[in-house]
Amino acid sequence: MGAFYRLVNHSKREVVSFAHIGAGTRNELAGNPVAAAITTRYLQDHAGDAVAFVSDTYDDWPFPSGSRDELATYTDMTDDVVDSLLETGVLVDEGREYLFDDEPEVYTRRLRNVWFEDSDPSTGS
Repeated sequence: MGAFYRLVNHSKREVVSFAHIGAGTRNELAGNPVAAAITTRYLQDHAGDAVAFVSDTYDDWPFPSGSRDELATYTDMTDDVVDSLLETGVLVDEGREYLFDDEPEVYTRRLRNVWFEDSDPSTGS
């Protein structure tokens, strides 16, 4: 299995962890329509900030200050971005899939990117 990535906004001390989304590797983030929508929305909303993907494995801290050790103090914005995409109709929430009966905190959100299903992509609406 490959390295897992988080989208880190060093300017605002925020992170998009993709927690409970079912994506985290390079290919999952690029190929999962939900993860791609989350990434795009976050980047659009934070233009000008120092934002980059940071892995959990490699020595790839791209910012001139700070370190990966500080990420535990950053605010996780994943749910906020998902909520924004749900409100605008890009995503639909189809519940949760629990992985273990005795561990309710271990789950994957069943989100679906429906924007192309409900719109005409050629018009951008």
